[in-house]
Amino acid sequence: MLSIRNVSRAAVLALAMGVVVPASAQEITQSHIDAALDALRASPASRSYDDLLPAVAEQVKSQLILMRPDLHSQISATVDTVVLALVPRRNDLDNDVARVWAKGFTEDELVTIATFYESPAGQKFNRIGPTVISDAFQVAENWAKRVREELLEKTREALKQEGVEF
Repeated sequence: MLSIRNVSRAAVLALAMGVVVPASAQEITQSHIDAALDALRASPASRSYDDLLPAVAEQVKSQLILMRPDLHSQISATVDTVVLALVPRRNDLDNDVARVWAKGFTEDELVTIATFYESPAGQKFNRIGPTVISDAFQVAENWAKRVREELLEKTREALKQEGVEF
């Protein structure tokens, strides 16, 4: 199920990969949108949206089952059938996200991004990038904890020299 925590992680990952960008006032042509779609589909960002529709289906099931628990099986089967008809709507999401990318990147930049993700280094980044980024966040968190402790101790020592006791 898609949670706030997972969405937050996805947002942090997207930021770390330079995916979330400010919109600009540039004109967006169809070839620009096409380049954005190519870049989006080549990047790991596109896969981060794969769980949205199944998560929405689970939410709808839960909502309806809470209202009619006696129809649990029928509700589940019906939602599963109806959600399959909505799968093509994923293209709407991709197009909307591509417009965001097109607002943030020039067409040439999008071609460069797609080229990178299709390269051996880009494919490796797709495979191990999330682990590397997660490990890097953990390292940063541990560093901040150590520095906080050192800062606290040194500040207490400095204040003690000024006659302040804790």
